Amino acid sequence: MARLKWISVTLLALCLFQCAGAYRESIFNGKIALNTEEYARARQDFLKAAQVSPDARSYAYAATASYKMHDLPEAQRLIGEAERLDGKTYMILRIRGYKALILLAEGRQKEGLDALRDYLAVYERAFPLGTVRDVERMAQTGRVDLLRLEKLLDEQITTYENDLEQYWGTGTGWFGQRTSATAVIGGGHP
Repeated sequence: MARLKWISVTLLALCLFQCAGAYRESIFNGKIALNTEEYARARQDFLKAAQVSPDARSYAYAATASYKMHDLPEAQRLIGEAERLDGKTYMILRIRGYKALILLAEGRQKEGLDALRDYLAVYERAFPLGTVRDVERMAQTGRVDLLRLEKLLDEQITTYENDLEQYWGTGTGWFGQRTSATAVIGGGHP
């Protein structure tokens, strides 16, 4: 009986290890595809990660790829799933930013501007680059240049995520210089 229990625990541990590896590999490959503008492949990789471990991160990235493919209904569905699963992780900026972009691209101006203001409220506390002023101006005036907004949000979100991942991996970078780096949104490792 004890031997059977040991074999079961070993098999479970092996399965969990393989699943974690498949998730990390899918996220890694998806990010490469996203950065090289291979959006269909990126979405496929992120959705594969979501099958292994459904979380806000995989769905938020899949929504990003869908938005870039101009598949707004799928982007809306995926960002809603990411929003539902998010417990205020470091993905909150991507979720709020892409929610705003999706709503604005769908022509839902009021909802999109409200979502953009939500993004700004979080972003200004977490990690503001100087370009935040351009985004604030669009949110205040209601005159949104969607292509410029997308570029600004991509730069802001990617810089934030990369710097957090650098801090978690090496303890260096922008967040490594702050004494309260774990107090930022999503201070825990993903």
